[in-house]
Amino acid sequence: MTTLGIACRSCGSTEVEMFLDLGDQPHCNRLIPPALAGQREPYYPLRVGFCRACTLVQIDHTIPKESMFTDYPYVSGTTKTLVAHFKETAERLTKTYGLKPGSLVVDIGANDGSWLAHYQPLGLRVLGIDPAANVVELALKRGVPTWARFFNETTADEIVSKEGKASLVTAAGVFFHLEELHSVIKGVKKLLTDDGVFVVQAIYLGGMLENLAFDQVYHEHLVYYTLKSIEALFAQHGLEVFEAGIVDIHGGSLEIHVAPKGKRPVGQSVVAMRADETAKKFGEFETYETFARNVWKLRDELLALLQRYKAQGKSVYAYGAPAKGATLVNSFGIGPELVQQATEKNPMKVGFMMPGSRIPIIAEDDKRPDAYLVLAWNFLSEFIAKEQDYFAAGGEFIVPVPKLQVIGKDAIA
Repeated sequence: MTTLGIACRSCGSTEVEMFLDLGDQPHCNRLIPPALAGQREPYYPLRVGFCRACTLVQIDHTIPKESMFTDYPYVSGTTKTLVAHFKETAERLTKTYGLKPGSLVVDIGANDGSWLAHYQPLGLRVLGIDPAANVVELALKRGVPTWARFFNETTADEIVSKEGKASLVTAAGVFFHLEELHSVIKGVKKLLTDDGVFVVQAIYLGGMLENLAFDQVYHEHLVYYTLKSIEALFAQHGLEVFEAGIVDIHGGSLEIHVAPKGKRPVGQSVVAMRADETAKKFGEFETYETFARNVWKLRDELLALLQRYKAQGKSVYAYGAPAKGATLVNSFGIGPELVQQATEKNPMKVGFMMPGSRIPIIAEDDKRPDAYLVLAWNFLSEFIAKEQDYFAAGGEFIVPVPKLQVIGKDAIA
């Protein structure tokens, strides 16, 4: 058994066994300006382990949160799919929990306010918490009250003092980022009203396993949850998951609804998901060993395909330069010799290079290649609908996840 040599981030056990070593990699979102092209940025271990005590999957190395999140290039409002998802979720949660005008909704990791903005027309008070000053500025410009700081127990005390307690606390795409994990949960518990609910949307480890989505492993993502492991985490704080399901965003995300233990009846959705995870052996180490073997098989297949494109004189660009894309290209040793450039619609990324691989990032539509390697595969359907003319002209998508495939003219509606 090869342990990671750390205490489990949830239960404290030292029985955290490694199953996937992606080597040393740079911080995935620390893009490289051309002026620093000749310098090597810091690299850190990227190893993934399974806690045999509570089943939490986690990485071993923690880059300080201040280094990763105080200036952040990801903007939630960039993709139409995510904005539509936030609108639907805001309306659904408001209706489900009968939130009244004036009730407070607090969003942890609120980014540019794309989610909270959909509660405001419903008459709710909102407050976003996010440590990245650059995206907080975007939220404030759109009229979404947002504090530039990390959420923890101290921040929760300040919110209660200044704004009162929250009927709804949310965390989308952030609950696996948390260096101060237990302090955050204590803060949420303090922040909720007596009948308040905490709703988490997070990468679902079950989906990662089924989709071979190893590229969702990077230093910002410290932990990867199944229902079983996240229930064990909340139980330590007297909190209980009473509803659970999968929402169709980011390749399938876990959505859980949490309240103090005994406050709300545990629904059939939780019972059903527990049974499903047991049947699929998500709590067994052998499942993760198989996952790791399949990652390296994908590497061999993708590299062979890209080499064929190169031998045929075809150009390949990356479609998007997301954080997950940095994990994929760096884990597989893909650089500009195989993928010449990456195209982006996010202006905060254009003109930089992807970390590690040094693939240059250009503005979307500046130039068209023979094929795109789709790194932001979680928005594939949106991209296919958008690129009908590109396919008609003979262009292709190389999609590595959930399975390696090439999409061309057959994708034309």
